[in-house]
Amino acid sequence: MPTPITTTTETFTYNIADVLYSTSTSLARTATATYTGPDRIWVFVDSTTGLFSDIQPPLTSVEDGADVPTPINHRKVEVVAADDPIVISIIREYEVTYADVTETTDNLPDGSTCVYNSVATLGQTYNMQELVHDGSSWDLGSLVEPHVTWDQIIDARNGALTATDGKISPDQPDAIKQPWITYRQALRDLPATFNYGDADEIEAWKVNMPATPED
Repeated sequence: MPTPITTTTETFTYNIADVLYSTSTSLARTATATYTGPDRIWVFVDSTTGLFSDIQPPLTSVEDGADVPTPINHRKVEVVAADDPIVISIIREYEVTYADVTETTDNLPDGSTCVYNSVATLGQTYNMQELVHDGSSWDLGSLVEPHVTWDQIIDARNGALTATDGKISPDQPDAIKQPWITYRQALRDLPATFNYGDADEIEAWKVNMPATPED
């Protein structure tokens, strides 16, 4: 018969980057969060690398996690909230509340806005797939990096220019031609608009590509 879940509440602090999606921690910033959920779960890690594995979802006492057979080439690890609140919270972030996460809005040079968290959440700080258990303790892995880089932005810009090479012809009415001229110019200007390569460069993850006239 399944064992009922024992619910616990753990408040903890965790290290965050100097700014969102940065890998620098020179400012020694921290954030506070509270986990409310099962007091323990059982997860599987690769027996060779120790990396967290999604071969099977994390188990609670309701699923008899302590007794579920371990898949071949894996180890089962019990994660106790009182001992590893950050780890269990990374895995079950939907049961985490944050004390000091608010929204910040940046007005960008192209007239658009970017809304983001003032303080990084666990999911914006740590990658669950990089959790490593060495047999006795957890390593949280490296900090989460931006999901997009300026190199990717430039590649996307170049691709958009190539894809619209045939959109303009001399015999088109201005009402059709001009929006495409404006769009393609915005693509060409995009690096300069967002100060790419300058000291005040806008982070790539904040950049919105210009909307096409068809949008």
